[in-house]
Amino acid sequence: MDFDFPFMFKALAAALQYLPTTLLLGFLPLILGSVFGLVIALVRFYEISVLSTFFKWFVTIFKAIPVILILLVTYIISSDMLDQLAKSWSWDISFKNIDRKWVAIFALTLYATSGLSEIFRGSLSAIPKGQFDAAYSIGLSGTQVIRRVVIPQVFPIAFPMINSTLISLIKASSLVSMVSVVDILNGALIEANVNYRFLEAYVAASLIYWPVCAALEGISSGYERYFSRSKRRGFA
Repeated sequence: MDFDFPFMFKALAAALQYLPTTLLLGFLPLILGSVFGLVIALVRFYEISVLSTFFKWFVTIFKAIPVILILLVTYIISSDMLDQLAKSWSWDISFKNIDRKWVAIFALTLYATSGLSEIFRGSLSAIPKGQFDAAYSIGLSGTQVIRRVVIPQVFPIAFPMINSTLISLIKASSLVSMVSVVDILNGALIEANVNYRFLEAYVAASLIYWPVCAALEGISSGYERYFSRSKRRGFA
């Protein structure tokens, strides 16, 4: 089997054009999922009636569904419902005019929210109960406890797992061709459709995914070391 290096570099160049799309599909669902996931985690941590049960089922359902199914179901529902809603409410929009990237971002946000809410819930449980009691004993309100005690501690604890979620989202973005979005992998495969050099296209896409994910892993490891040193200095 011969390996066409010149074509691999050609596919690599074609795929690199879609790196911003892949990063957008990784970072934006992560940010949105962190916001919604933290809210869900707080609702479940404080056991707010009705909402806690609702979000428990939301997380259970979305954790059990593969990403590709979330993407496809979101796409089908969006394509069926948006035009009907637009017609009912006299909106001047149509599904065919919407960038499919936003459908993919919505679906990946659902996936990220379910996972991140569990990460934040675990991090909340790691905060010693005595800190809550101490905060309430000096007269802080529930909102102040969340803002001054909970959030400053939750994100450092959860950071390594948040980073893992980001890497998972970047790899999951390779599925967005199912909803007509072109990312790194599909950018490389478009080139391969001409001459059927798919192995070279896959290797080219891997050469982009690997350094991106390795860089994110390195940032996470560096932050963990910095956080551990800061914690030790705090105890000293």
